[in-house]
Amino acid sequence: MPTIDAEVLNKVVAFLAEYHIDDQARIGVAFSGGSDSLALLLALRQLYTPDHLHVMYVQHHLRPAEELKAEMALNGENCLKLGIGLRILDLGEGSVAMAAARRRGGLEEAARHLRYEALYDECARAGCTHLATAHNADDQLETTLMRLFQGASITALEGVRQVRTVEGRKLTLIRPVLACSHAELADYVGQHAMIWSEDSTNNEDAYLRNTIRHTITPPILSVFGGAYDAIALMSRRFGEVGRLLDSLTEHALKAVSFMPDCAEFSRSWFILLAPAIRELVLFRIIAHFETGERIKGSFIQRLRKALEESGDGGNWVLQSGSYHCKLDEDLCTCHKVDQGCWHFCRQLANPGATQIMDLGNDVFFRSIPYELGSFDPDLLALDATQLDTPVLRSVQLSDEICLEGGTVKVTKLLSSYKIPKHLYPLVVVLADRSGLVAVFARFLGGRDRLAKRFKAPLARRLTNIYSSNKRNNCSEIEKRQPR
Repeated sequence: MPTIDAEVLNKVVAFLAEYHIDDQARIGVAFSGGSDSLALLLALRQLYTPDHLHVMYVQHHLRPAEELKAEMALNGENCLKLGIGLRILDLGEGSVAMAAARRRGGLEEAARHLRYEALYDECARAGCTHLATAHNADDQLETTLMRLFQGASITALEGVRQVRTVEGRKLTLIRPVLACSHAELADYVGQHAMIWSEDSTNNEDAYLRNTIRHTITPPILSVFGGAYDAIALMSRRFGEVGRLLDSLTEHALKAVSFMPDCAEFSRSWFILLAPAIRELVLFRIIAHFETGERIKGSFIQRLRKALEESGDGGNWVLQSGSYHCKLDEDLCTCHKVDQGCWHFCRQLANPGATQIMDLGNDVFFRSIPYELGSFDPDLLALDATQLDTPVLRSVQLSDEICLEGGTVKVTKLLSSYKIPKHLYPLVVVLADRSGLVAVFARFLGGRDRLAKRFKAPLARRLTNIYSSNKRNNCSEIEKRQPR
């Protein structure tokens, strides 16, 4: 019976032969230092000379500095033993969190995106024709389960692909140890008497993949002895179906009018498409805009449902992040909305004066004495003498306001009012040195809100009323009328 050492190496050799990757290829190796990536590097080193391998370690800055320092030192030692250099790709502190906010996703997704971009760039610089990652049979099982219960598309159920051409680059992504289990790879490294580094976050359930790995896959593997082979077979089948659907989708997209700033198609044409490719077509249309923002599956499903359920002459708007889709009778138009965070900032030089200020974007702000506004109980009234260097400005993503129920993010308020995100920059906020004083969102269909400190039980003398255009259906002011 072959040893683990021989089995792993044989599987890698079989993979390279199947995909015609010869011994002259220059391969970039994504190396985290864990048992999987060390096993991959060991196998490739047995088959290639050092000048054909370019080893890369990506520094995300997501773990304690001491742990990362020890990990990089051990990784360097292991590469030295194998006679290979190690290239450190430093993403920079805080870069993953910033990418997560920009892409409107989690840290896991943002880290993966940045990691691959860094690896692709380095492979281009080093002249690599292939990039090898250490995805294994356990990763495939976890990915399939994760996508299955997230309601992913048929094509996504293929899971981790063995080989994939990187779009827009002269690079092929390969997974030579995908047929090996994590346990096999760890034993393989152990037989070579080498020590791998351990990522402390692998033992935490803060990430979805870890939760699946620790709680779901063990019982599956204990019940189904052939689970790895079954998942590999299903992956191949889903891949075959996915490629067929992709071909049909590509053909269908010829009926869509793609322009630099928008895409147009008719609803009647969309309804005639095979149901199996409708979501794929919509995903490709939205992906045309390349905002760098993650496209949410829930948005694609909402868009499909809206198109399918709209009758003749329908009229609606759907938006997710910067993606904006509108139906006008039979014409559906999708485009990207450029969202600014700060369209204006004006000092309220005399907060007690009667005035009307043109803030731009057809937004007007007005201030009148309290007595003159007593006929309208829906206006925000406060003591202007309490304001310390007040300004009027556009809402920012970081803005928070303290209300009776606690501190809340302004963007969450606006979302609860169902105000489209591309209109957020039109929302006027009043702020002073102490923080946010008021939010004026009524003229966009929301509500105007006043900070708690200006609505004390023993109300201060009310001197001025502030508003931004007209607002409807709000009785907030009635809660704080002087008694």
